[in-house]
Amino acid sequence: MQFLKGLETRIRRVRNQLAPVLYAGKQRYCPICDRSFRKFRKAGRAHNRRPNAICPACSSRERDRLVFLFLQSLQDGAFGLQTRLLHVAPEPCLRTRFTELAKGGYLSADIYRKDVDEHFDVMSIPHPDKSFSAVFCSHVLQDVMDDEKAIAEFFRILKPGGWAILNVPLSTDYTIDREKESNRTRSKYDKRPDEYLRSYGPDFAVRFARAGFDVRVIHREEVASPKDFSSLGIESPGAGEIFYGIKPITDRTDTTK
Repeated sequence: MQFLKGLETRIRRVRNQLAPVLYAGKQRYCPICDRSFRKFRKAGRAHNRRPNAICPACSSRERDRLVFLFLQSLQDGAFGLQTRLLHVAPEPCLRTRFTELAKGGYLSADIYRKDVDEHFDVMSIPHPDKSFSAVFCSHVLQDVMDDEKAIAEFFRILKPGGWAILNVPLSTDYTIDREKESNRTRSKYDKRPDEYLRSYGPDFAVRFARAGFDVRVIHREEVASPKDFSSLGIESPGAGEIFYGIKPITDRTDTTK
């Protein structure tokens, strides 16, 4: 099994190196790696394949490109000279860019993965209050036992005025929490539960805001023109929505004042 995993990694590396030749063209554009292609690769399982989804060079998905476009669109800029970013379960394509942009420091973290700076549970982050300017955590909270505790931790470690993007997969009309964690794991190398601990609906924004954040839900129409959705590879539901929260300058959760 380990041999097959290593072989898969080598094949992926070679494929990425050959991508500019195999997918040469101008019909698709990835804003993360700043390259153009004839098409993007497919994604998803055999019964639910999404065309035009994965960048052949940096392997960004629809949701990665959408969020990067959004961060680029912010008038005041998402990244300043003092921006210190916590990136949870880092996407390799975004890690490269975030490392360049977070001039105040970049920290990657995960509970299981080996390719990160620190290992910790997001329900108990071992960093002081107000120690980060930004938090990026995408498609993680559905695997966290107490997601509201994790969101409260993100709020605690953010400086006033700091931002958090906490994206989740939306699969139901309203959020459903499951009582028990599955005893099965996804694979020998992926120790997360075989099934999500919850299914999220659009009401996740309310759950996000309960921690004290000012929350906006960003739709792709606010980030790019519909005529560009296909060329950017964000036309499918896989692009999702962006849940963007700002920690107010005045902490409304502080009851000691």
